[in-house]
Amino acid sequence: MKDNISERTRWLVCALAAALAAAALRRWQLASAFEPPLGLSVPGAQASVILVCVLLMAAAWLAILALSGYSRAEGQGCRWDLVFLGTGDWVYPALAVLAALLALAAAPCLLWMGWGQWEAYQQAKAMLAQGIEVQLPSNNGMLAMATAAGALASFLGLLQLGRDGLRPGKRGKGGFSAALPGVAGCVWLMESFRAHAANPVLWDYAPLLLSIVCGMLFYMDFAGISAGAARPRRLLWMAGMTLILSAAALVSAVGSGWADALLLLSQMLAAAGVLWRLSPSLENPPKTKAKPRPRPFGGESTQEETTYD
Repeated sequence: MKDNISERTRWLVCALAAALAAAALRRWQLASAFEPPLGLSVPGAQASVILVCVLLMAAAWLAILALSGYSRAEGQGCRWDLVFLGTGDWVYPALAVLAALLALAAAPCLLWMGWGQWEAYQQAKAMLAQGIEVQLPSNNGMLAMATAAGALASFLGLLQLGRDGLRPGKRGKGGFSAALPGVAGCVWLMESFRAHAANPVLWDYAPLLLSIVCGMLFYMDFAGISAGAARPRRLLWMAGMTLILSAAALVSAVGSGWADALLLLSQMLAAAGVLWRLSPSLENPPKTKAKPRPRPFGGESTQEETTYD
């Protein structure tokens, strides 16, 4: 028990400390590493260099933790999917439900923004049809509304994950629930790139880009656990980096709009839930054992049951 607690503490403390450091450095970078008139990055700015170093060191340290965190090799008998199916721990389901609610809160913001862009686009088209010279907007709002639909899908998937976390000993019906936020992240990535495509894609957009991509990979690895393709060490690394990169991106997202900030907070809570629930199982993974059971006509067969060492 002491080993499990220390394993969880090690992962959470390292990830949260690196996330706070990345957020503080990102704030310093926004205040000192960009030219005020154009917003272009200052070459060789101290904040940018230190932020890159911190992110690289955090990635390396989490990789070391992931590679050295096992006392046994991963085997085919390990049932990693059962780690997230309620064992009396309310922290992980609570974090998953909060992440789902934050994703749901982002949907109306995105829908309202997309509908406004759609109306502006239609008005410009009507004026052009009447012979009035206006510039047609390059964005018709469809991508923002599609991102709102993706946020709703994320809500459903994360809510199912939290619901599965309250079912001890049962395999959840929504085995691929984590894939929904991952697929929604693809649309979010396209919308965020569209919003920044007119500006130089430099340091100003890099933290958000990295956090969205890392979040997508994190959710896909999470979904792989239910598909029988568990990579717990890689999932823990992805969860830690998603938390760190999202914290850095959140600093600038708060000032630009609520939708990105809510989606970043959502994937941060989901990543924290995985760190909380999966890291203690490194030393004691769930596995299946074959238990003999006699057949009615004298033969013998085996039945799988799940046990925790």
